[in-house]
Amino acid sequence: MRKNKILSVIGGLAAFIFTSCDGIFDVDYYTFLPEDYIFTNESTIEEGLLGCYELLYPNSFGGSSWGVRPHMMLANLPTLDVQASGWDFNYCKYEWTASESQFRYSWKCSYAAISRINSLLAGMESVKESVFKEGIKAKNEVIAQARALRAYNYIYLGKNFGRVPMLMTGENYSTSPAKPRPKTDDEMWKLIIEDLEYATGVLDWQPLNGQYGRITKGMCLAYLAEAYMYNNDYDSAKQRLKQIIDSKTYELLPCFASVHDMGNYWSKESVWEHSFYKFSTMTSSASKLTDALIQMGYRCASMEHAGYGSFCLSWEFYNSFEPGDKRKQYSCVALGETNPYTGEAIGVDPAYNAEFVGTDHNPNVYTLKYWREQHGAMKKDHNYNPCSLTMKRYAGVLLDYAECCFRTNDEATGWEIIKQIRNRAWGNLETGMSGEYVFGFEDLSYVRDDYKLNKVKVEVPDAKSFYTRYKAEKGYTADVWLVALTIERRHEFNIEFELWYDLCRSGMAEQFINCEYPMNEGWTKRDFPFYDYYMLFPIPTDEILNNDLINEEDQNPGY
Repeated sequence: MRKNKILSVIGGLAAFIFTSCDGIFDVDYYTFLPEDYIFTNESTIEEGLLGCYELLYPNSFGGSSWGVRPHMMLANLPTLDVQASGWDFNYCKYEWTASESQFRYSWKCSYAAISRINSLLAGMESVKESVFKEGIKAKNEVIAQARALRAYNYIYLGKNFGRVPMLMTGENYSTSPAKPRPKTDDEMWKLIIEDLEYATGVLDWQPLNGQYGRITKGMCLAYLAEAYMYNNDYDSAKQRLKQIIDSKTYELLPCFASVHDMGNYWSKESVWEHSFYKFSTMTSSASKLTDALIQMGYRCASMEHAGYGSFCLSWEFYNSFEPGDKRKQYSCVALGETNPYTGEAIGVDPAYNAEFVGTDHNPNVYTLKYWREQHGAMKKDHNYNPCSLTMKRYAGVLLDYAECCFRTNDEATGWEIIKQIRNRAWGNLETGMSGEYVFGFEDLSYVRDDYKLNKVKVEVPDAKSFYTRYKAEKGYTADVWLVALTIERRHEFNIEFELWYDLCRSGMAEQFINCEYPMNEGWTKRDFPFYDYYMLFPIPTDEILNNDLINEEDQNPGY
């Protein structure tokens, strides 16, 4: 459902002075106006906080002309389930180097955000409670949001690059241009956990002032659990995830298609979304066929419909679904099928039917999750409409909880959670819903019959039995429950922001690639090996060149 209040991040710009420096680790950052101005007024403090939120969208920083493309690429292309049909094919072959611009953009924008946050937190130390109408409560809420945002940026950096320099309150790459990597992973995660534990104790389940896009208790607990899982503390992670479940704040949407419907942002399943408003780079000649630029500034339509550089899906992924799993029809459309949004057949142009175009993959299987018109695209001022991108869903919370149950010897609960996910996937939560078609398709006369809602419940194959057979057929050596979680995550989160990181964190990346994409077999015909060191990306070259306390010996193994 649409929300009346969406956090606007544009106002945050007014609270900062832009300072541009050469070199990636003289990171472009915003320094605050004099304290006697900004930190004596609740309104200007709020603008400063919004400036910290603003960098959730990299284009506002100026690092990448393709919005959150780096985030999308790094989280998806290494799985091989998502295969580039444009410039980024090297990320599907693990041929990246430390000098890649996408690493630079991701690193630079994250630290720019952290620098802003640290400046804000330093200033807040001397702010009097009387500045705020609600006194200490409001002051602590500002601090909690800022600390949670800092932790979120560090989690992103940690998942991609491993141990990274930890700039804390008052530090940025101007005041602290050289800082070493933490000596251990535990040291890094300890600081992240401290920030999230604090924020969890302050913030409410509902966003502050009803503004969706704000950090909430649920978001903090979800990422806190993730941090504990990276730290192999599954008991602590399980406790935090149970808090989310017991709160009844979130739920699975009845129909999987509704999760990604263009008008269904901040639904009951959404734990955390990046909320954006208007940026000049989000302009496009919007139409049903070209799909505009979607909210992240990146086309996901098929190449034959002007989606150059789009994210293709592999035939291996397309053919991996069990019969009856409706996530397939809601996630992808393939050669010879009709796109439910455009009414156009895929593969109408024979020029795009080849398996490979040069070194670029072109499987003619496309995602439906982001094949949408931009919000309000058919309106004159379509770029003035708010939009968002879901980063953490309740389905992810449930599967993380299931993993924690398995790892703490509670197999029965783990399998029960997987059963819940599969029950929605087979359409059994749709029964009894009003309306003939899923949300967003009501007015489309050309919608395929298989998009109709289930009228009656269907039998869902037993997960443990199925994955026992699947494990043997594919050659996995991991426990059956871990294979089950891996494939359920695969079908649930394809082209979202969790699968690759879950594969790496759970130790399943190598098995997944070797079992689902065996060498020189299938459509993809992978002809390159997979090495463990691919699970972390290299520290960007510019960091090593510009940070006196990091050198080549500090680079991640393999690079």
